[in-house]
Amino acid sequence: MKIAIPTNDRKTIAKRTGRAAEFAIYTIENGENNSVDYQKNTHEHHDHKPKEGNHRQGHGNGQGLGPQHKHEHGEHTHDEIITQLKDIDIFLVRAVGKHMKRDLEKGKIHYKIVKGEEISEIISNYLKRLV
Repeated sequence: MKIAIPTNDRKTIAKRTGRAAEFAIYTIENGENNSVDYQKNTHEHHDHKPKEGNHRQGHGNGQGLGPQHKHEHGEHTHDEIITQLKDIDIFLVRAVGKHMKRDLEKGKIHYKIVKGEEISEIISNYLKRLV
């Protein structure tokens, strides 16, 4: 069994799944952690930047909002993450946003929202529930 967990420090689960620095991929055999592999998150983190010509000055202070306030945003996807996690059995996460949820379901990546901070405890608790 392979379990993936998003992390920024290799000790705790990342709070923002799609923005995690890497994924810890645990290989479980006979109910025990056999190995762990850390894979860099290849998902590109695009900044929230409007296209030129569609954004009015003064946005930060409430001016320019209304019908003229337009942003051109591309579709937000996590295709890189889905490809990266295609061989796992379960993705343990703290939270899943609407776009991530859609992409995980579309990619048939099974996930479970878990509590706790420490990855070692999360893995241990998850394995206890399987018995």
